Amino acid sequence: MNSFISFSGGVESSTMCILFGNKSDAIFSDTGFEHKEIYKRIDLVESFVQKTIRSSFKAHRIKAKNTLIEQIRTTKFYPSFRSRFCTGEYKIKPIDKFLSYYNEVELLIGLNANEQERTGNHGNKKNIRYRYPLIEKNLSRENCKDILEAVNLEPNFPAYMKRGGCIGCYYKSIKEFEALALLNPEEFKVVEDLEEELQDRREKFFSIKERKSMKQIRKSTENMIFKPEEIYPIINDTTNCGVFCNR
Repeated sequence: MNSFISFSGGVESSTMCILFGNKSDAIFSDTGFEHKEIYKRIDLVESFVQKTIRSSFKAHRIKAKNTLIEQIRTTKFYPSFRSRFCTGEYKIKPIDKFLSYYNEVELLIGLNANEQERTGNHGNKKNIRYRYPLIEKNLSRENCKDILEAVNLEPNFPAYMKRGGCIGCYYKSIKEFEALALLNPEEFKVVEDLEEELQDRREKFFSIKERKSMKQIRKSTENMIFKPEEIYPIINDTTNCGVFCNR
């Protein structure tokens, strides 16, 4: 039976590549709206596994027909807590399609031992056997971080990536968008411009964050007297977003 790791570049999925890359390849579902750091991370982990564990290991990079940002522009509709179509359409469905070409296959999902009550936001295809190997081996998030630290692969993402690998993730806090504006203005401008594109004939201004628009967030950072790196340090931990997103 073919075996694949659901790979997002985060702590748990990177750990699974280290532990199970000897027999399993990885799958990274690219929304087309990811931070550059995510692509670098995918390359880094893939290269490490190829050099140290199995030379034929591959991180399969898959995509939907269009990108998430193209979908948002076409429909004038942005993902939200109430409508998480980004995960379903751009993470789960592309993975299901990729695995549909196999008669029987198993998908390793990176929920850790502290998340045994969760089942993961994945599909339910008959040809796919869903496994949670970190739970099976009783490995917590801290255990996973220790494993990655031992091989010098613990993620060190910028502060604006605390809640996911997507540039415009609605889970990001206002502070994280401020960090993005200061530390990565090029990617912040993508989100700011997209928010402007989504305005329609209604008088009420649409904003990705309820209390502040991207324009207001950018302006609030313009007069900061401290260096961005002093306010927003590099982080090596992330909060839960989803088993197919960076965690």
